[in-house]
Amino acid sequence: MMTDVDLLAERLKSALARLGRRARRQTRGDLTAGQTSTLAAVSQLGPVRLGDLAAHEGVSAPTLSRLVGGLEGLGLLVRAPDPADGRASLISLSPTGEAELTRLRGDSIAFLVARISALPPEEREALAAALPAIERLAGS
Repeated sequence: MMTDVDLLAERLKSALARLGRRARRQTRGDLTAGQTSTLAAVSQLGPVRLGDLAAHEGVSAPTLSRLVGGLEGLGLLVRAPDPADGRASLISLSPTGEAELTRLRGDSIAFLVARISALPPEEREALAAALPAIERLAGS
């Protein structure tokens, strides 16, 4: 039998997944969700080794290597030798990658601004009140 907390968790997971999918569909461009996530992770982590990036993204190194190779081919990521280990490379955003990530984030934020603005004031207030708890859930 599902408890109230089980039902709340299920509804929250479903709503956030739908909202995330809709926000991603609003962005212009041909990047997949995995490519966009990889760009965002590289931006967050700074110059990063492939293995560390794979661990952060929760995917295998070969899978991430293919993603990074594709993004490198698009001119969005660059590799440089790791000064601490000449056998390894560090992956970072190219200037084009930084601009693309900024544009993607802007598209996503614009979508959310429009959706939030369409809510009645009391629902916007409820969303604002729930945000600290959602942020704590996301951070733990």
